Amino acid sequence: MMVTGIAVLAAMYWNRNVTIQDVKVNDLEFTEYEDIRNAADVPLGIKPDSLDLNEVIQRIEKLNYVRAVVPYIEPNGSLRLNVSEREPIALLMNGSGRMYVDAEGVRLPILDGKTQNVPLLYGYSTSTDDTLRSESFLQVRDFLMKAKIDGFGWTTISEVVFDETDGVVALSHENGVKLLFGRNNFEHKLENWKAFYAQVVKTKGIQSVQQVDLRFTNQVVTREI
Repeated sequence: MMVTGIAVLAAMYWNRNVTIQDVKVNDLEFTEYEDIRNAADVPLGIKPDSLDLNEVIQRIEKLNYVRAVVPYIEPNGSLRLNVSEREPIALLMNGSGRMYVDAEGVRLPILDGKTQNVPLLYGYSTSTDDTLRSESFLQVRDFLMKAKIDGFGWTTISEVVFDETDGVVALSHENGVKLLFGRNNFEHKLENWKAFYAQVVKTKGIQSVQQVDLRFTNQVVTREI
């Protein structure tokens, strides 16, 4: 009972006497601290019980690169905002339009001095009016995510497009070889691309290779010049 009473008294003291003294944010790659601070719009000196944290979250999550926010008020009165950011997985190319896109299909603006080394993706609008949710984008998204985890696929691919017949089609960084990955099962197909590169390209070179078809489970079909 005594412990409970002490806890209640401590909570009462905290509610009556603690005020927000500063706003702390974790290190971020794309979003500036001042942008977070301004969006939060939390007046210093406000009492925690007068602060609607849900509204704070909603304001911050309107920032382009912010994916989620978890706020926490520390005993000393600091408002700590743990912010997670959206990460580009490709650069959308549509005429003169350029926009990044993340794994959830959210388009992201290009920021000065913060360019990302990601594959170019063709065939999608660079308008920010909606989120990409089409089946073709989901196929491309799944391919890019597997390629990023794979590492080798990520570093050897420069451009990606979705074709209704061939599925996911990529161009290799080296010599711009057309790579057909089809639909689904991308982890296995990326392993086949890695094996083909190690066994064929490393020994014979890639200059004469025009196309590598990786759509089939147990074979790799090539077309040469």
